[in-house]
Amino acid sequence: MREEKHTFSTRDWLMMAALAALGGVTGTYVNAMGDLMQSILGFAGTTQWAAGLHVVWLTLAMGLTGRVGAGTVTGLLKGLVELLTGNTHGLLVVLIDLIAGLLVDAVFLLFRRKDRLPAYMLAGGLAAASNVFAFQLFAALPADMLAYGAMALVGLLAFASGVVFAGVLGWMLLGALRRAGVVRNQPVPVRHSALTPVLLGCAAIAIALFGIYLHSALAGPATISIGGAVAVPYDYPQAHSDIAQVTAEGSLHGVSAKYAGIPVRELLDRAQPASNADMLLIRAVDGYAFFVSMDEVRDNPALLLAPKGSGSDAAYDLVGAENSKAWVRGVSELTVVAGVTLEVKGRLDAPEAFDPNAWQFDMDAIALDVGNGPEKLQGAPLGKVLASMGPAADATEVLIHTADGSESLPIADVLGSDDVRLFTVIGDGTVSFVVARMDSTVIVSQVTALEVK
Repeated sequence: MREEKHTFSTRDWLMMAALAALGGVTGTYVNAMGDLMQSILGFAGTTQWAAGLHVVWLTLAMGLTGRVGAGTVTGLLKGLVELLTGNTHGLLVVLIDLIAGLLVDAVFLLFRRKDRLPAYMLAGGLAAASNVFAFQLFAALPADMLAYGAMALVGLLAFASGVVFAGVLGWMLLGALRRAGVVRNQPVPVRHSALTPVLLGCAAIAIALFGIYLHSALAGPATISIGGAVAVPYDYPQAHSDIAQVTAEGSLHGVSAKYAGIPVRELLDRAQPASNADMLLIRAVDGYAFFVSMDEVRDNPALLLAPKGSGSDAAYDLVGAENSKAWVRGVSELTVVAGVTLEVKGRLDAPEAFDPNAWQFDMDAIALDVGNGPEKLQGAPLGKVLASMGPAADATEVLIHTADGSESLPIADVLGSDDVRLFTVIGDGTVSFVVARMDSTVIVSQVTALEVK
């Protein structure tokens, strides 16, 4: 009778690294599919139909290595890959993948025969469902908190997805790979090392401590800096703490709730924005940033800065925005920006300046390095922007102008794909534009104009 080895082999490490890389890279596309389904059906939680596709890599790691612990290691590596490739959830994605991996290992630890379908189904289901509760604990904004019944329903959907994709599909894939001889059969472990439960327990404690740290780090500061293109910048609530809270009702991803907070319109009125102010940038303590138009600031009474806690433990979330991307947890800065347009000219039926406010619902965020290290930037598909202006049938290229010259792209490549994007870079009261691809390749920075020829 062959006993289970207590350590991972070089082959195991390579297998886990490869699966983590695949899972991390494909995670963006899985999220996009989930978002598409939610946009079609229109109610919260429908993204969870794809939750199992995020954790199938963890059950595959367990099956291909035959080692309890592979799920946790692969989860950690997958989370790091997603973090480094610009996942907009930041460190939170590492915690979520770690929790999923630990649950996969914990479930397999309970089964003597780890090559049986029930083990894969239970491990996949619990790992997939865990993300619902982790997001509610660490990432949900006041109006995004699901009621217990809704949370159970969404969690059940995620569990079912895990059973199907990470459990049944993962088990079937392993069987097919072994029958085809692509991977060799692993001996079924007949007993565990006495250290295995101890190591998993230590991993659970480490995850709990990481979660406590992350919960504190994401809380945001007790002071919000309000500045940019304003006459009287100030820090809230050190100044203007007399602004009264109001209550509003709004909906985020189909979840409706009432919430209380400080009207953003009044906060900015006290700062006296410039007459040509175009947008308000909301920046979070973790570096995430998005914007709303000044028109929305003036016209949306439900746009609030919602407080959590009090005194030195206070923190603020921005809620009530028309665009869900502008609901920001742990706000640290509100920056007014003026003059946010880019000239677009050439062989177009209806040329007009590019205004980020008009394209915010078409934007997606990736991490780009435009000279100050990687940062999350929002980009609209350049092809869609140009198509809306009616490019001439005989147009052949797009010239991207900068102060130092220009770069040419075939217009057919730009119009035929959403991969090339026009990103808005908002600094401390300044705005610039970058053309880049969704794989984080910068094509041209410091863009001054676009021209179709």
